[in-house]
Amino acid sequence: MDEADARGEGADADTSDHGFDESEWQRAEEEALAQRRLSTIEAGRRKGGVAGAAMAGAMFALQEIYEGPKQDDMMAVSESPDEPGDIDADGITVTVGDVAVKAQLPSSD
Repeated sequence: MDEADARGEGADADTSDHGFDESEWQRAEEEALAQRRLSTIEAGRRKGGVAGAAMAGAMFALQEIYEGPKQDDMMAVSESPDEPGDIDADGITVTVGDVAVKAQLPSSD
C-alpha cells in the first residue's frame, strides 16, 4: 500500500458520499506510518547491514519515548435550541435564589 492509497486517493478509493468513517481513516493512517517505518528500517539494513537496521529501529523507539503516545485532541461543542442573546444591547440577568441582578453596558449616548 502506498501513501496515496492510505490517504484515500488511490484508484479503488470510495468516491461515494456515505459520510466520514474516522476509524477507517485512522486505520489507513496507521498502516501508512507502519509502511514508512518498515521502509526506513529496510533502507538502514541495505546501507549499514544489521547494525543499520538496529539503529533505525532504535531511533523509532527513542522517538516514541520522547514524543509519547499520539493523543487525539477533542473539541467540545455546545448546542443551544435557541439563538444566543445580544448581551451588548439586552444586558445580562442572573438569578440566584430570590435575588435577581441585571447588568447592562452603559449607553454611549
